[in-house]
Amino acid sequence: MAIIGISGAQSTGKSTLLNALRSEPFFKEYFVGDEVTRRVKSYGLPINEDGTDVTQRLIMQEHIVNVFMHSNLLTDRTALDGLIYTKELQQRGMIKNQSTVDFAIDVFNKLAPMYDVIFYIRPEFDIEADGVRSVDKQFRDNVAEAFENAYNQYHNNLLNLVPITGSVRDRIDQVLNYLRK
Repeated sequence: MAIIGISGAQSTGKSTLLNALRSEPFFKEYFVGDEVTRRVKSYGLPINEDGTDVTQRLIMQEHIVNVFMHSNLLTDRTALDGLIYTKELQQRGMIKNQSTVDFAIDVFNKLAPMYDVIFYIRPEFDIEADGVRSVDKQFRDNVAEAFENAYNQYHNNLLNLVPITGSVRDRIDQVLNYLRK
């Protein structure tokens, strides 16, 4: 019984991995959550590099709901993702209120200890357009750099961040091998 996240910049294969893990018997007792950003987009709100204060506050709220509603959770994106994207959007001038960043920091600090493990995926592949994710390479590179900084800051400190790499099958095996230990 655990709260397990998959984190990383857009177009790194998080959703693909999550969908592949759905069929693994190991996760039959888990709530497998869809990416919160896609859920917020379904409300008609701008996401990615067009995200706003409202978008980021709702995304962070969705992370709260996921963690507190499900004792067995496998989720695509975590409060770490929400914090990183909020800070990146602030740097781009899309987040107008410091209170939004403060909210993201507060949510992250409260939820971080609740994640048993977060599997971290670095960019290994080119961005593929799917109609939802950003195809702006510079945006992804900036977010990926922020993830690396967060990995270095939080790994083995506040978060149990486990990098995984390779094909979808490689990643599935790495996740399952880690969880079966």
